[in-house]
Amino acid sequence: NFVVAGSPYINALGADGSTRFYNSGLVKTYIWAPSTFSYGELNTLTGPHDGSSNLENANFGWSTAVSEPTDNSGRASTPKLLFVSAPGYDSDTGIVHMYDCNVGSDGSTYDTWTQQVAIQSNDPDAGQRFGHKIQANDNGDILAVASIATGKAGKVEIFTRSSLTNDDSTQYVWTHRQTLTGASADGSTLNVAFGEDIAMSKDGTKLFV
Repeated sequence: NFVVAGSPYINALGADGSTRFYNSGLVKTYIWAPSTFSYGELNTLTGPHDGSSNLENANFGWSTAVSEPTDNSGRASTPKLLFVSAPGYDSDTGIVHMYDCNVGSDGSTYDTWTQQVAIQSNDPDAGQRFGHKIQANDNGDILAVASIATGKAGKVEIFTRSSLTNDDSTQYVWTHRQTLTGASADGSTLNVAFGEDIAMSKDGTKLFV
């Protein structure tokens, strides 16, 4: 139902509508219209921020993934989750933002993406660019996030989502489960670019790195 396009090098506007942040990035979402057999632009997302300089060089929109349950999911089917990486965040430490699709201002149409949680590396470090590539299964409960920096081995971290917290809030809980690393034929882990690209099966039972 959706096409998501990232523009990680654009100097996007901040919340004040006038300040631009260098290489902050943005994402545009498009939705399929069965009546016209075409996609129409739905909305534009920029990285969440607290008014600090964290948006600068964040490269929000570097990698994206959309999760929709079942093959016959419609516009109002829930949950729909959108993952957007910002590997340049905090001196290239990186972060992944998760959004869900909600009813918009008209009270009935699902047309609003709301940021719910930010996912960070289990072992964060400046320069690793967590979020270089991201993949999620259709249910949106398994997430793979690659980190890769020039001259480094790279890694892929696996997270799983539990149901909503038991206090009936709208917060999602993500738990780090595993870190995969690559090794070259001589046993070295340097410069193999493990995680340069990743793919996941629809049910999340297979991951290709």
